Amino acid sequence: MKLQAAGKAKWFVYQKIIIVFVLFLVSLISMNIWLNYKGMSITKHAILNSSLAGASFYSKQLDKEMYFIRNLQLQLLNDRDLQKLSFRGSMLENYEEVELIDQVRDRLATLLVSSEYVVNAGVYVEAVGKTISTMSGVTATPNAEMQLITSMMTVKPKPSFYRSGDRIFLIETENNGGVCSYIELSRPKLLQALGQIAKLYEESEVLLGSKELGSVLTTASDRQESNAILDLLDNQSIPDPNVPEIKRMNGISYFVVQNEVSSLQLSLIMYVNQNEITRPLSQFTTWFYTLFIIAVIVMVLYSFSVNLMIHRPLSKLVKAFHMIETDNLNIMIESRTKDEFHYVFNGFNNMVQKLKNSIEENYEQKIALQHSQLKQLQSQINPHFLYNSFFNIYMMCKVGDSDSAAELSQKLGNYYQYITRSGSDEVPFYKEYRHALDYCEIQCIRFSNRIAYEYEEITGVPPSISVPRLIIQPLVENVFEHAFEDGMMEGMVYIATRYEEGKLRVTVEDNGHLATDEMIEQLRDKLAKDSKHMEKTGLVNVNNRLQLKYGPESGLFVSRSSYGGMRVDLIIKSGNEEVQ
Repeated sequence: MKLQAAGKAKWFVYQKIIIVFVLFLVSLISMNIWLNYKGMSITKHAILNSSLAGASFYSKQLDKEMYFIRNLQLQLLNDRDLQKLSFRGSMLENYEEVELIDQVRDRLATLLVSSEYVVNAGVYVEAVGKTISTMSGVTATPNAEMQLITSMMTVKPKPSFYRSGDRIFLIETENNGGVCSYIELSRPKLLQALGQIAKLYEESEVLLGSKELGSVLTTASDRQESNAILDLLDNQSIPDPNVPEIKRMNGISYFVVQNEVSSLQLSLIMYVNQNEITRPLSQFTTWFYTLFIIAVIVMVLYSFSVNLMIHRPLSKLVKAFHMIETDNLNIMIESRTKDEFHYVFNGFNNMVQKLKNSIEENYEQKIALQHSQLKQLQSQINPHFLYNSFFNIYMMCKVGDSDSAAELSQKLGNYYQYITRSGSDEVPFYKEYRHALDYCEIQCIRFSNRIAYEYEEITGVPPSISVPRLIIQPLVENVFEHAFEDGMMEGMVYIATRYEEGKLRVTVEDNGHLATDEMIEQLRDKLAKDSKHMEKTGLVNVNNRLQLKYGPESGLFVSRSSYGGMRVDLIIKSGNEEVQ
């Protein structure tokens, strides 16, 4: 069928989208340039903030560690054993003096291992004329270690720490110089701590120093550079560690972050080359607001255009499809434009009309076909048992077993009276269940009581529950025909029912040995597949009838029985039945 040709349009949807997209793309590129440079600036500040936080954290950690070492040193000076050694040194017996010296050595050893920054801890006790240290042990004075300490103590006024070349000491005295405690700090460990801060940014350097002492420790290879940075700092104002200073040196601008290490009366300073962080953004700042206004205008125009040309027609189409989902086929979409949506709307209208006609023409035929199929499937079941029953009566008459033949004839009469009494497709469940038990009685007569059956009385099944005619008997018939070997004694068939939450279950099991795992798996595959072209007899027939009437969750499900044979579960979910 040919669609109705639309009139010639000046602009089509495709052309409109391209024009709007070009306008949007131009504004997007402009905004992207600004966003790139803005992103660089944000990144710069993020790196600086990270460096500031890192430098502040490490400086505080270093300060706390130095305070901790100083507190241990002061505690050592007040140690009772050390004081006793100082005041009573000349009056102590040798063994008592040795005992006190050992106690002091233990305290020094504890101080040494308390911090990784301590490489040597010692005391000088004037009363006994000895130095006690973790490095040189107990040594009589004068000695080289005490001479070094004495030479550094001549510095006035007393500094927070002492230096001898590259070595750094913390020295405290007590009892008018009668006791002197000294601790040597590890220069490599201090440099390592500064190096951790310097790693926060690739081009950064860190130093520990002051204007008076210069650069005490620095990660820079050129110490003169660090001293020059110190000269640029203004010590008259207390630095804010959250705001970096910008200092110029040799034509280069540096971001400088200064934190105080009050325990050493030094400043921990990190400086970074500004050119490594910043980017030239000044040329874009002047017309930023202009670009912003243009972008807003373009976005508004783009949104309005897309809404007018695409969103509104598509909304009409979506609403129309939603109405079809509610089975409302009395809908037509009007088209006032001459673009591609004109063809879409015409196609939709034609589809709705064809669908409506198809439903009207085929609905009754489909219902009739389904009803005919159900009748055909049921009629294929009814003769099956009749053939076997007449053959059984014939064989009993041949062997002269007239009593069994009479009983089987009576049971068979009751059986076919149930089948032919009513033309209804459905019967109450309790009647269908009773009919299946009658069938078992007939088969037990046929097999000369070599096979018996057990069943559960119906409990919990509402009397109003109706099921299709002849759906339980084929399950039992399958057991008698395929489950037991010829001549097998004590064969058993177990029949049970259960009803829970709208689900009816009938279970048929046996203790036969003929059903292998492979056979059960093949039967399970047959029941699971679409069986339109398969034989409409036996278990497959029943499964098709149940699924056609009640839906895919109903049907037959086979598995291995706990009694050794095969188990068949017939399940009917009454809530799945379609409304005819």
